[in-house]
Amino acid sequence: MTTAVNAIMSLVLIAAGYVYACYYLNGVGWKEKNTAVLSLNRNKVIYLLCAALTSGVLIILFQTLYALSWMQSTKLLCLVLVLFPAAAIDMRVQRIPNKLLLAAFIARCVLLVIEFAISPAGGFAALKDGVIGAVVLGVFFLLLLLLFKNSIGMGDVKLFAMMGLYQGLWGAVNAVFFSLMASFFQAVFLLLTRKKTRKDTVSFGPSILIGTVIAIALAGM
Repeated sequence: MTTAVNAIMSLVLIAAGYVYACYYLNGVGWKEKNTAVLSLNRNKVIYLLCAALTSGVLIILFQTLYALSWMQSTKLLCLVLVLFPAAAIDMRVQRIPNKLLLAAFIARCVLLVIEFAISPAGGFAALKDGVIGAVVLGVFFLLLLLLFKNSIGMGDVKLFAMMGLYQGLWGAVNAVFFSLMASFFQAVFLLLTRKKTRKDTVSFGPSILIGTVIAIALAGM
């Protein structure tokens, strides 16, 4: 039952993230008639396949290797499938939309209400861990942004805080570690292939996505 629910939720979130990314990157409004969503190209197909494959692998790991509860697996899948459109948009325009982060925050609040309904003690523990994670990561990366110019963007700071809210402190710290590793290898690759120079900025969103997926797959948190 849990697997089916997670699979259906993943398909809904993949579709919603895809539509939002298409509309955002094509600069069209929600009420305008356009072909931004239906006109598939190579990049869009890769996006959909990667999102579907990633969620599928994570669902299998959650129900076999880690035996996570429905709530825990739902939280992690929701976070990962928010990171997909965030990474796609950041890679194109080097920006993480506030509306996407707001949607992720609202989804986390809804899940938190459900956690409290299932178990008040468990809900309080999740709230406490999430708030601590969000504050610690948010403050740390905000200071990094203020102290080192062009190191990261404000969207990245908000995204890291959001990860703390979903994963808790140690889960988010684990994801940050692998995100920094992914960012390092991404930068080296771009420099070696001469697609970027030392003066160019590199979008952090894709590295956050890759690092978070790796961290969740390896630790289940």
